[in-house]
Amino acid sequence: MSAAGPTQIPSQTFDEYWLWARSPTRGFQGGQRTGKWMLFYDKSVLDEKWAMVRQMVEQDRLGGLAKCSTALGNSNATSAKTGVIIVYTPDYQNQEEVYEVAVTLHETMQYHRTMYYKSDEQTLAGVYAKHGSTKNHIYRYPL
Repeated sequence: MSAAGPTQIPSQTFDEYWLWARSPTRGFQGGQRTGKWMLFYDKSVLDEKWAMVRQMVEQDRLGGLAKCSTALGNSNATSAKTGVIIVYTPDYQNQEEVYEVAVTLHETMQYHRTMYYKSDEQTLAGVYAKHGSTKNHIYRYPL
């Protein structure tokens, strides 16, 4: 996974599925308990929202790692009109940290929909709403 450069913009990226942002000081290590908040946006605002999340990650205001879908088509996408920003936390069992990230995202991003949190275990098991999974998250915010 490569880090997103300052000129990489989701709507203008056609050669990779994801743009990444990493904290410069946190050594984020994914593991068995890694999970993520998923924020779905209309593609007309995705570039702007990604710039905000990338900046927060790089300023250590979020969990240390995030990614954003690009213009390259993805078979797991639920709609061609929306993109997703995914903000990771290292341990989905650490509810305090998971919800701190949720509050920061909800307030800063002015995300006026329910946010869903999914473990990487669920992703690896193929648990996607697109594929008919009815329980495709472990947390949501607001509660």
